[in-house]
Amino acid sequence: MILEEDTLCVLDIETTGFEPENSEIIELFILKVKKNLITDEFYSLFKPKEKISNSEIHGITDSTVENSPSFKEKEQEIINFLNNSILIGHNIDNFDLKFLNYNLVNKLENKTIDTLSLSRSKLQDKVKNHKLKTISEYFDITPPTHSARDDVMSTFEIYKKLILIQ
Repeated sequence: MILEEDTLCVLDIETTGFEPENSEIIELFILKVKKNLITDEFYSLFKPKEKISNSEIHGITDSTVENSPSFKEKEQEIINFLNNSILIGHNIDNFDLKFLNYNLVNKLENKTIDTLSLSRSKLQDKVKNHKLKTISEYFDITPPTHSARDDVMSTFEIYKKLILIQ
């Protein structure tokens, strides 16, 4: 149960692959929300150790991140920003959180709300699948683009719609 005084952090990452053990986080956007109002945001690109080979997915290239900090350089700032907020994301439990916890010295213990699970329980078979794009279309929300910021904005709008469904 979410209380009115709870701080929510809606987040999304873009990565160089699908498994934290052999991929890196190259983009992170976090939207801080309280009482459904945006109160702050965090954004950074990160320079990975390896070359980016999946730019076609998210549009981030080696030249895009060449002057960016490493994830480690921003680690404490990220932890401080998230603090003890409730983390919200689409597939956050099986993707974003796995990557973040793999890369952080101290694992995040925050409560999470996964809009993928929420969609599956609330919308069930009203949609052909529970991808962010499909749910955005269902709710007539600006669709995600595989940029962390756009995906967070879509996720936040979807979250607000899903929690209204009884």
